[in-house]
Amino acid sequence: MRNQTRSMFLSDIRGSVALTFSICALILLGMISLAVDYGMRLRYQTLLDHAIDAAALAGVEQIRTDIQAGKTSSASITDATAVAQQVYSANLGLAQSTLGATASFSFSNVGSTWTTTASYSAGSPTTVAKIFGYSSFGIQRTVSTTITLGSYLSFYLLVDVSGSMGLPSTNSGQTKLASVNPDDRSQYPNGCTFACHFPGYSGYPLSRNGGNGSNPSVTYCPQPDTNACIQLRVDAVAYAVQQLISTAQSTATLPNQFSIGLYPFIVHMNAYVPVTTNLATVSTNAGNLTSLLDTGSGVLGSGGTHFENALPEMGSAILNVGDGSSSASPRPFVFFVTDGAQDNQQQSGGSWWGSNQATTLDESACTQLKNRGITVSVLYIPYTPIQNPTNFAGGEDFAANSNIANIPGHLQACASPGFYFAANTPSDITSAMQAMFQQSLQSARITK
Repeated sequence: MRNQTRSMFLSDIRGSVALTFSICALILLGMISLAVDYGMRLRYQTLLDHAIDAAALAGVEQIRTDIQAGKTSSASITDATAVAQQVYSANLGLAQSTLGATASFSFSNVGSTWTTTASYSAGSPTTVAKIFGYSSFGIQRTVSTTITLGSYLSFYLLVDVSGSMGLPSTNSGQTKLASVNPDDRSQYPNGCTFACHFPGYSGYPLSRNGGNGSNPSVTYCPQPDTNACIQLRVDAVAYAVQQLISTAQSTATLPNQFSIGLYPFIVHMNAYVPVTTNLATVSTNAGNLTSLLDTGSGVLGSGGTHFENALPEMGSAILNVGDGSSSASPRPFVFFVTDGAQDNQQQSGGSWWGSNQATTLDESACTQLKNRGITVSVLYIPYTPIQNPTNFAGGEDFAANSNIANIPGHLQACASPGFYFAANTPSDITSAMQAMFQQSLQSARITK
């Protein structure tokens, strides 16, 4: 009897174990099946994430392409939406219909900064999970991509074309001009090097053919130390301006992103080429800057270098001080190119008045520009000491040479922080103007 009871007990235990094992096996199988379903969900999510990321990037790049091509914002958005949808579908392939994976795209901009918002909604189909009431696992995601196309900037080139900018751009150029120039030999026994540009003098014409009568006379001498001509400092500036324009044309990421104007000055400033987006026209006219050197007459006046007039006149010419967010709101930069020597004299009809003793600018005129939100970028072309100075005209040569040490500090105070540049040679002038432009771009990006 005892053995029979024990046998029945053991049989019950084995039955319970078998039932328990069966239940556990079912649970384990369900968990494994659920894990398989969830694993499929993760794989589909990875595929969907890749597709939506690629679509968002493609959309915003299409915006860039369209805007650079001059399309309107609405047309660009239409194109970008279509491209984003195509990229999304291409990356999903057949899985798109399997997952019921829909996507939506929206585009917005603040100024030149564009944002793409992309989202998808899908359902990963299940197998065993259906037993538990889950026909699919939902998957959703929203991503944003931002791109800044650039700021709209206006560059006002305030260029000194007073007499001192008629000096040869190199010491060798000064030596050459002095050796061939017959002007004022009684006052300059070793030769006049101030280009001697007034009518009746030979220095300026000699600089245009290099002192060689068999050479054709040029208006513009873009390179120093050649046999064809003697480059003057204003020639070097003109060349640097043309290189700046070339860089602006190749750098632009928006239609008409940059506008440039030429504003030469002597006694007064003149809007020689008012600020414009037609950069080719500006480049062509830059080659004529040397012809604007002080010749004794004209709208620029004659006889000195008058920062006290030119800087306020520059301020009056800048009517639109924007933040660069649109073509209607460009951010202004004044590129002030000078040797920094102020000369308060004037001349008309051969009569002279005012002091001819060189001095420095009053930087308060620069402060007025900066207080309006205008960035003042200064390119100082160091006043080259006049070779063979004499006591002519009350010793103006000696006064000019002794004033050189006083110039840099005032020009630095005139410039906006980080926007003071100096250049000693023609190649330095070109490099410095390039640096001024790049600094302007960087400043615009930081501000935005």
